[in-house]
Amino acid sequence: MPSKKFKRRGFIGNLAAKTALAVTALTIPAAINAQEKGKLMESDKLTGKAKIRIRRQPSDVFSAFADADKMSKFWFTRRDAGLKEGEPVKWFLGSGENAVSFEVRVKELKSPNKIVIEWENGGEYTQVTWSIEGTPGGETILTIEESGFTGSRQSIIERAINSTGGFNQVIVAAKALIEHGVEMNVVADHA
Repeated sequence: MPSKKFKRRGFIGNLAAKTALAVTALTIPAAINAQEKGKLMESDKLTGKAKIRIRRQPSDVFSAFADADKMSKFWFTRRDAGLKEGEPVKWFLGSGENAVSFEVRVKELKSPNKIVIEWENGGEYTQVTWSIEGTPGGETILTIEESGFTGSRQSIIERAINSTGGFNQVIVAAKALIEHGVEMNVVADHA
């Protein structure tokens, strides 16, 4: 008989396979065509992006990220009273008393359709936007996109690719919690 851990991996594998997952790796604006124009790629325009269909109402998806207790079940640990536009909060890597924290600036909250934050990474801030679109069938298309990477061209490319990979883990973990009540903390399990 397979272990519980094996069954959970199977569930997630099936979940990802059955999901209408539009995984967008590295987003390069259409105006950039380095090969045809003989120009260097404008790496400062690169974004990390992930997109998924969640079979719940947009308000359920919005609250999964805006509510500290809910988000802590599948992503970063939070100790705030919920996101409030214009107010900074701290998010934590882990739940222990000495967990490392980083600052998050809440720029825009439009329930249930949009969240925009800036978060700190090594003294620099990037912007993360959640676009939450309802469908006629009562489902939600969730898109998370990070932009504003700085540094060398190579560093920006690496950060955009890493962001894409990370957000694809987050959207699958959010889907598992919102649709099925399965808690997968992708931060704790990140290798």
